[in-house]
Amino acid sequence: MIFRRKRPDIALLNVTPLIDVVFILLVFFMLTTNFARFRLIGIDTPQEREVLQDATAAIVIKVNEDGTLAYDGKPASAGDVAREVEALVAVDPGRTFLVRPEDGVTIQEAVDAFQLARDAGAYAVSFATTGEEAGR
Repeated sequence: MIFRRKRPDIALLNVTPLIDVVFILLVFFMLTTNFARFRLIGIDTPQEREVLQDATAAIVIKVNEDGTLAYDGKPASAGDVAREVEALVAVDPGRTFLVRPEDGVTIQEAVDAFQLARDAGAYAVSFATTGEEAGR
């Protein structure tokens, strides 16, 4: 009499649905990661400090509540501001410009003034907060 050992039945695990789920999760995380950085803009945050009136100080581009601009304390149109920034950047490429919106100015108007200075050739442009020193 020959006794054979009966082999235990091996349970088979079907991994096809698992692979599908992992693939869907991979696609989901790839898409959400790409959209997470879709609308980032590099802007320097404003700092509460007094701007000195010397040759190395920042030039202030003020955005008034009615939408008009003032370049270094004098009323100016957008074209005037662009010409002044271009002329100053040609002489001093490292000059800093501050966009200072008044209270009540929309974000779009402030960003338009920021972009106006950037388009004119300035690379050191940042925003400034309003305060008592903003009355210049």
